[in-house]
Amino acid sequence: MTGIYTLLVAILGLLVFASWKLAIQQREPADPRMKAELERKTEELGEVKRQMQDALSEKNELAGKGKQLFAELTKLESKFENTVDERDALKKRVTQFEAEEKRMKKDLDSQLTELSNAKRSFEEERQRVIREEERNREKDREEHDRMWAEHENAVVSLLTDLCKKKEYAFTAFDNTDLPEGFHGNLKPDFLIEFLGQYVIFDAKVSKATNLQTYISEQVKSTAKKVKGKENIYPRIFLVVPTHAVSEMKKTSYYEEGFTFFVVSPEALEPILASLKRIADYEFAEAMDPLERENIVDLIAQFDFHISTRNAADLFLMQHGIETIGKTQSINPDLAKEVAIKKAKMRVLSQKSSDQKQFIANPELISERLLELVSPKSQISKEDIDQMKS
Repeated sequence: MTGIYTLLVAILGLLVFASWKLAIQQREPADPRMKAELERKTEELGEVKRQMQDALSEKNELAGKGKQLFAELTKLESKFENTVDERDALKKRVTQFEAEEKRMKKDLDSQLTELSNAKRSFEEERQRVIREEERNREKDREEHDRMWAEHENAVVSLLTDLCKKKEYAFTAFDNTDLPEGFHGNLKPDFLIEFLGQYVIFDAKVSKATNLQTYISEQVKSTAKKVKGKENIYPRIFLVVPTHAVSEMKKTSYYEEGFTFFVVSPEALEPILASLKRIADYEFAEAMDPLERENIVDLIAQFDFHISTRNAADLFLMQHGIETIGKTQSINPDLAKEVAIKKAKMRVLSQKSSDQKQFIANPELISERLLELVSPKSQISKEDIDQMKS
């Protein structure tokens, strides 16, 4: 822009000089040479005017472009300011996001730590429960083995006591003092003499997982041992614990001409009572029809009672298993508390002396039941009358 202004000043000076020169020439006589010079100067002046016009046009054009550029510059400055504001806002948001990211990362680390601790605690609790369950299973196995180990001695002891009762008075033998003819592999746990024959009572001790299969095998092996022996009563009784009877679907077998019955210790006295009733008659032909009917009726009632008891025990056991199974569907935390409390409970046990007392005296069971259904008042009638007065 400064060059244009300088050019305009120069042109203006030339115009002033040319005007002055022309005025002088008009006052002086015409000189061809001067005239030519004047014309040349006039042409130069016209060229200068033209150039001045072009410069003015260029100036105006440049001025317009300058205004346009200024407007664009103003617009760009406004955009720049907006961009700076947006940049500052974005920086602020980025700062907030970074702070939020740090907070979330911290929370995540804390949650991962808590999860790791919870997982470790859960695994420790799971291992504890597994160990507790294993200990309980081991206790159950020990109790099961103890019960089976004591079962044989308990059965022999019970039969010995029953046979000594005056109402039965059977001649009895155990496997340490067997009658003549019993030797080798035939050594039953207990025998009683009955009408010139021997009734076998064999207490079965089993650690087999499938008692039914074990009993079936024992029936076959025992049948082979007694086959061909004429002095063996054709009814053989296999004695198992009470709870084991309820686990069996089949409690009677027929093998090699012998009938085998699987019975519990509670059934031994009714069996002896039936045998004693039959033994009271020297010959079956001499039995009174009414007495025969009474014996048949008594045996049928015993059989029905034992079968019903076995069915009831099986039903109650199945119901108990189903009830225990429902605990798996409750809240795991509650189930865990139940398992912990269950592990602390004492196992119910029955004294052998009490069991023998109830077995030897059925009337005592009736008295105990009456006490349960009709408990006696702890306050006497005299005390009540005294309180009323």
